[in-house]
Amino acid sequence: MSRVNTDFILTNSINADGQFCSTLKNNCDIVLDNFLICFSLLSPIKSIDNCLVTNQVGGYVEISQLNISSLSPGQEWLFKYAYEHSRHRPMNHTWGPQGSFLKLHDGTIISVHVDDVNFQTLSPNVPIVKNLSDKSLRLVPHPNEWVPSAGVCNLSQPLNLSFDDSEIITRAVSAASELGKRLNLSIYSNNVADFIDSNTTLLIKTQKHKTSASYNLIITSDVIELTAGDEQGLFYGLVTLLQLNQTYHKLIPCGIINDQPRFNWRGQHLDCARHFYAVESILKLLDLMSLFKLNKFHWHGTDDESFRFKLDSNPELATATSKRGDSLLVPPIFGSGPSPTGGCYDSSDIKRIIERASSNYIDVMPEFDLPGHNLSLVQLFPSTRDPRDKSDEVSVQGYIKNTLNPAMPETYSIVEPLIDDLCKLFPGEYIHLGGDEMPPDSWLESPEVSNMKKKYNLETNKDVLSWFINKLSSRVESKGKKTAAWQEAEEGSYHEKRSDKLLFAWRNLESGYKLARKGFNVVLCPAEHIYFDMAQSQTYSDRGVNWAAIVSLEDTIDWQIIPSDEPELESNIEGIQGHLWSETILKDSDMESMLCPRILGLSESAWTSQNNRRKGAELNNLVLNSYRDLFKKIGWDFYKSENFDIMSDPAKNKEVLINE
Repeated sequence: MSRVNTDFILTNSINADGQFCSTLKNNCDIVLDNFLICFSLLSPIKSIDNCLVTNQVGGYVEISQLNISSLSPGQEWLFKYAYEHSRHRPMNHTWGPQGSFLKLHDGTIISVHVDDVNFQTLSPNVPIVKNLSDKSLRLVPHPNEWVPSAGVCNLSQPLNLSFDDSEIITRAVSAASELGKRLNLSIYSNNVADFIDSNTTLLIKTQKHKTSASYNLIITSDVIELTAGDEQGLFYGLVTLLQLNQTYHKLIPCGIINDQPRFNWRGQHLDCARHFYAVESILKLLDLMSLFKLNKFHWHGTDDESFRFKLDSNPELATATSKRGDSLLVPPIFGSGPSPTGGCYDSSDIKRIIERASSNYIDVMPEFDLPGHNLSLVQLFPSTRDPRDKSDEVSVQGYIKNTLNPAMPETYSIVEPLIDDLCKLFPGEYIHLGGDEMPPDSWLESPEVSNMKKKYNLETNKDVLSWFINKLSSRVESKGKKTAAWQEAEEGSYHEKRSDKLLFAWRNLESGYKLARKGFNVVLCPAEHIYFDMAQSQTYSDRGVNWAAIVSLEDTIDWQIIPSDEPELESNIEGIQGHLWSETILKDSDMESMLCPRILGLSESAWTSQNNRRKGAELNNLVLNSYRDLFKKIGWDFYKSENFDIMSDPAKNKEVLINE
């Protein structure tokens, strides 16, 4: 039974100690007896005053009154609580209660209106960024060589295309044309009538022995010549023209561009386990990635909160875990509210996403996060745990007993067929097997794991983790794929027997360098630079967390990817990857301002050599002068910081310098 009632209001403020001071007011004419107030936060809490936490699953909490058991009309209940972890100090509105409702003793659900958190007791620290003059090419990523010349090329009419009847040229032109149409940036056409008034010809040709994905553009007032060695390079050259046409308002500068990617792995990750994104939203992201020459999509489809891939070997897993709500297997975490919400991706959905990615020259890497981050799977299939395991196992997200046991036969009877399904569905090179954030006390009191350690001469739980991931890697490789994993997967000694994985180093830069020094192939994704779930400023209206850092646009590009005193490490660093974890995402469109404009810094860092990359201040300037309009043109919202508002209106602050 469920009914909506807006007469219950929850107000929240933060005191000087970082505690929530909350007030529930009864504005209607009914008396509440023996009720719980329920809502979700970003991580577990502890009660401070006048309340009792009766149930908690990660950040989802149910709280009762401590000294009274009713709330009469007009009465208020004041209570205090705080996040358990000291590093989780509220800093913006996303840290407050989300999806609040009352649960009565008879099961009745009543919605609660939640006011914005009051941060008046705290003081913001908002840096002002100066706007500098625009001297670089208005293109992201910036090319590795740009030689300007006099004059402009007018693209006010569709380009007159001229190329040999080559299959790879035809495919590249078709892909770029379709991308342009979807993004409202089209300048290519196969309609002869469009060329009647066109004064500009685009000559396209291929040339052997050029670096993969590289291209060359010679731009004159009436002819543009595009040369590349392969189909991907041709596509990137055409995408470059799509951008330039917009950022220069159809009058692009003449000159020569010689360009090629610095790294082969230029990735973007999306967490679809914490928040379910519609297929159309993922397709939209793939188009954005392609526009900025990113070529790897890391699809994080499983975690504690859901298993989103509906696979043939176990469709029940997705069906049972993909919806969350009151009285369901997965409670209403992350502000989802009491009613069932969510969804899963079946084979037809997956096929659509793979096809769009392929047309955008993007590889898709699915992730099955193992052995931790599996609360919902474990609840559905408890035989994947040792029933005699009494370990005090709590994850950093506050989940209890969320780790599969590698000594249980049932673990493999569940997991291996799912891996087989992923290998069959996804044509890409890699399957990601997770391996991150296993609770430190996992398996410590598991008799089955103790026996396994003796059998395989394993000393620590890190050794067991490495052994487990390597065993599953053999399964992946038997299907013709390669294994990727988080950096923790190779912290045990067992990695010495198999060291051919692609490891994703997320903790910090130095941890990635250490892996590269040991000879591992590494993708750098340092949270302090390219985790896009991090807040972008310290303003209260911002969205995001801050456990790693405040990550601004400047932070995404003002970092040294390869240590200047260890250039040899570049041979083991495959590239970099941005990450968007979705704990703070309430609706699909929230993704847009978390990625834009920071995805520009990721793009340039991944593509452009260190010497040719712009500084963060220059990138800020580019957003102001060109890319705000581009984002609007392609239908993407973008982060509107106080810095951008100030810089776009110099009268707001006399400290800001504007160089026209």
